[in-house]
Amino acid sequence: MSPPRIPQRLARIIRLKPLFHSGRLPTAKRVSGCTGIFPTTPRTRTALQHTSTRTGTSARKKTSQGTNTRTANVTEERNISTRTNKLTKHKSEQPQDSNLLNAPKIRGRDDDSLSRYPNLHSPGGILRGLDYGGTLTFALSGSITAAQSGLDVFGCSVVAMITAVGGGTIRDAVFLARRPFWTSETEYIWMTVLTGFVTFFTWPLVLEWNEERRLLCRGGQKEEERLEDEGQSPRQDGSSYDGFNAAMDTFDAIALSAFAIIGAQNGVRAGMPVIVSAICGMATSTFGGLTRDVVCGRPVRIVHSNAEIYAETALAGAVTYLGANRMNLSPGLRIGSAMFVCLGSRYIAVKHDVKLYTWETEKDNDGLGVAVRK
Repeated sequence: MSPPRIPQRLARIIRLKPLFHSGRLPTAKRVSGCTGIFPTTPRTRTALQHTSTRTGTSARKKTSQGTNTRTANVTEERNISTRTNKLTKHKSEQPQDSNLLNAPKIRGRDDDSLSRYPNLHSPGGILRGLDYGGTLTFALSGSITAAQSGLDVFGCSVVAMITAVGGGTIRDAVFLARRPFWTSETEYIWMTVLTGFVTFFTWPLVLEWNEERRLLCRGGQKEEERLEDEGQSPRQDGSSYDGFNAAMDTFDAIALSAFAIIGAQNGVRAGMPVIVSAICGMATSTFGGLTRDVVCGRPVRIVHSNAEIYAETALAGAVTYLGANRMNLSPGLRIGSAMFVCLGSRYIAVKHDVKLYTWETEKDNDGLGVAVRK
């Protein structure tokens, strides 16, 4: 019976052939770099030495590659850390103000950016306070106009909001191609709607109080008689211009000036040309009233000369601000000069009843108007 046949590959590994020919068992030796016990013969020692040499060379190569990879990773991490430190240092050197809204990346002297909430520590904070006051003033006038036009309480509240934020909405949506500001600054919605609602119910009481005050002025003498005695004349609409009307016009002029400056600032931040930024200023301060007049079915005030000039004074204030900005004046001087020009021009317009020229039209038999220049 022949012995069991051993696979040739296994025979090569354990070298069984010399074992049967010599008739003796060779000594066993553990070879470094290998696993298991192998019989040692001249051929196996040579083969194992070559295997050990190749294994050692391959291990050294792998170790060298791993070392190079780790060195490259460490170098890359150091470079990333260096760049991060430089970026952090650059940001820390720039003036940071979390209270600013839409502040530019590198502000420099542009620290008159509009603050998020009113404060007395910066020109932008003061301007934001004037902006809030102007919003309330325009909402008040819008609600009064709507009530006089026959709108109900809901309509007055809506028109109050339109009058106050309509100009900024048109500026953002049409000229600057972005969503309206009040979608993120929702306090403007609450201020305008509540102001319109409260005005609808309280303004008649205010008018009655003012009428009684006028009739009882100077011991019961009527206001018209007092104006005649002082050499003054009532306004063309039949109402006298007293301190109450002067206060309303003053608040309106301050709101007009603040809105014109804010509109011009938004145009500058958006990178618009000077003429577009000036239009943004005028639109912010007057297009809300334009929309109000259209909704209420009244002649649009800023394009009709049935009253003194209005939009032109806002445009003058916006142009003044842009000119001061081009001259690189300080933020306080920019805002102050624009306020002075807008308020001053508005005061002159009201005091002297400044209007632009219009054509006087007369209807003939055909019903066509014959234009005659005044």
